[in-house]
Amino acid sequence: MRGFVREVLATFQGIARNRAALSTMVAALLIYSVFYPQPYRGEVVREVPMAVVDQDQSTMSRDFIRRVDVTDSAHVAYRVPDMLAAQDLFFERKIDGIVVIPPDFEQNLLSGERSPVAYYGDGSYFLLYGAMKSAVLNAAQTLGAEVELSRLTATGMGYTAARSLVQPITITNIRVFNPQGGYASYVVPAAFILIMQQTLMMGIGMMHSSQSRQKGGIALAAPTAYVLLYAFWSLLYLVILPSAYDIPRIGEVSALFLLVLPFLCAVTALGHAVAALIPWKEGVVFFFVVLGMPLFLISGISWPIEEIPRALHLLTLLIPSTSVISGTVRIDQMGADLSSVLDVVYIQLALTGLYSAVTYLTRWLKNEEI
Repeated sequence: MRGFVREVLATFQGIARNRAALSTMVAALLIYSVFYPQPYRGEVVREVPMAVVDQDQSTMSRDFIRRVDVTDSAHVAYRVPDMLAAQDLFFERKIDGIVVIPPDFEQNLLSGERSPVAYYGDGSYFLLYGAMKSAVLNAAQTLGAEVELSRLTATGMGYTAARSLVQPITITNIRVFNPQGGYASYVVPAAFILIMQQTLMMGIGMMHSSQSRQKGGIALAAPTAYVLLYAFWSLLYLVILPSAYDIPRIGEVSALFLLVLPFLCAVTALGHAVAALIPWKEGVVFFFVVLGMPLFLISGISWPIEEIPRALHLLTLLIPSTSVISGTVRIDQMGADLSSVLDVVYIQLALTGLYSAVTYLTRWLKNEEI
């Protein structure tokens, strides 16, 4: 037992002496913890500046502009006489969108005719474009509904009947698991899982690539050290940082760690397997760097799992992060208990056994060849 503990401590000392491993398994995680969440701190786009070209100059067109301006997502920063002036503001980056209200806007609405409002935005900035589009659409819908309601009641129809005709279904939107409606609540925790996975596997590759097979309990010392180290990083990344960045968490910390520990074992086993298969450190690092972005895209966060081909999704379950990301979302943001994610735990344990066997057989065969 003392020998095992000495080997665990020796692994920690080896990380401290190996600059590449120290940079990857310690320094990089500290840097990511500070800088990665910063772009998402705002959570939701608000008060995006826009210009309005009001070609009608009527009471109703001014009412429409006011409705756009009072929304949280857009701000009418300029009212300009024509499209050329609005374009100048846009190319000077003073605004991010333009709304054009056509002539006879009020007259067409009061007579029951369509009066289209034009909106122009920069589609390369999807968040800004979507926020302004939502503001214009909501203003148009509410104003149109009120005009239609007034027109129907003026014909003698009762208010209740007219309202049910204009808006037969009332929609109430309640964000249950993402109250802010922003990206940080679901992107950052998933990215943290991938950061831990990739840095752990790259660090193992730097430490153990081309290593000969170890025997007995000593072979478990290094994996134990890595799991202990990343158990600390899991506490920081999945508990402390979400609280610091106001990312909602409603799950039990104990259930989260009972899920994360098998995940760390699976990742450690996979890192050793790749280090055994690829005989040089640079090759291991390159392999994991190239693999990082595809793993994020197929994790089910940036693209729905239901839209990923079934065969491809089953193949990606060989990567520990694929199932663990969905499991942590269920625990952290949906309040699931451990029994609800046992399937993920079983997958991680199976991957641990699979990649441990691959590591052992690969190193055994290499030693036999020597």
